[in-house]
Amino acid sequence: MRSPIRRSKKIGLTQGGRVWNGKPSEKWSRLFPQNTWQKLSNETDSLRIITENPSKNYFHPCSSNQILSVINRLPESLTQDIRAIVLRRTPKTDEKLIIEAWRRFQCIILNSFPKNLKMIWPEKPPARIIKHMNPWCDCWSNENGAWTLQWTHKIIRRYYLYHLLLHEIGHINDFIHSKQKMREGFAENFALEWAKKLGQL
Repeated sequence: MRSPIRRSKKIGLTQGGRVWNGKPSEKWSRLFPQNTWQKLSNETDSLRIITENPSKNYFHPCSSNQILSVINRLPESLTQDIRAIVLRRTPKTDEKLIIEAWRRFQCIILNSFPKNLKMIWPEKPPARIIKHMNPWCDCWSNENGAWTLQWTHKIIRRYYLYHLLLHEIGHINDFIHSKQKMREGFAENFALEWAKKLGQL
């Protein structure tokens, strides 16, 4: 006689996810499956700003109007290729790696941010991370080996608008570099240069 457990098609599935090669794997967002970025990028309509529910413990630091205000201050030649800006619910993988933003094709993705306004590292962040953050927020603390960077609403909004957004616009305007390190260097310099021009540094 077969065991009823053996008949269950749910054996091995994770809650809200799936198993891949014996390991639990997070599902793609229903609103933004993997090929959505390419579809959005191929559209010829004007810039779209899309907002996803940030989840209970997260929020979006900046609004659509604030994003458009920054974009309108940039030369049109730098923004004409942006097809969509997505205020996204932070995926678990990005949360774990402390990734705040991405560029996918001609789309800019800005992840939501914790409501407690904290970035937490289990150990001291590399010097490059500290150097990257300090122009925007330098309120570091160390407790029991864990390092925390404490933000305020005003500062995190400024960081999103005048660094993360500009950094990803830099990626969209990089037509030269193919190596990841050089691409990141170009986008970082682009963001810092325009933050200074816009009076934020």
